Amino acid sequence: MTTWKVLYVKSNYELKVEQQLKLLGIEHFLPKVQVCRKWSDRIKKILVPAFPSYLFVRIDEKDRSKVFKAKGVLKYVRHENRDAVLKEEELDLMRNSQPMLVPESLKTIQKLKGQMIRIKDGLLAGKTGLLVDFIGKKFVQLHLETISMGFLVELPVEQLQLD
Repeated sequence: MTTWKVLYVKSNYELKVEQQLKLLGIEHFLPKVQVCRKWSDRIKKILVPAFPSYLFVRIDEKDRSKVFKAKGVLKYVRHENRDAVLKEEELDLMRNSQPMLVPESLKTIQKLKGQMIRIKDGLLAGKTGLLVDFIGKKFVQLHLETISMGFLVELPVEQLQLD
């Protein structure tokens, strides 16, 4: 049975690893956000990995070592002495919230407790996540427990309900 697992890769190798996984025929997901980068002569919008050094792969346990053929893959992320496995709902939440991610908010969070919330309306309607914090009236920080990552999503507070 295939499951979504979390890879830890060398810094700034995410896009290279993504290309190599594609060539190897390994299903993967690399969330990206658009940021503005400024050079001395121009400003350009570019896509960068949303979670630096993390990449998600869907792989069968028997093919687990196949990912190490990609240059830059360091290890599988571990959670409770096992490979970290993402639930399909968590991956869907990341996929669906990708256009609304606030790049400056992407950060690792450790052992913050909160309540599970369900989003009532909009693009993320029906999705659930751990509510870490309210930031003003428009931003909500969500938490994906398996990989200890948090991010801000711009949502009106009225779209939330406790699960």
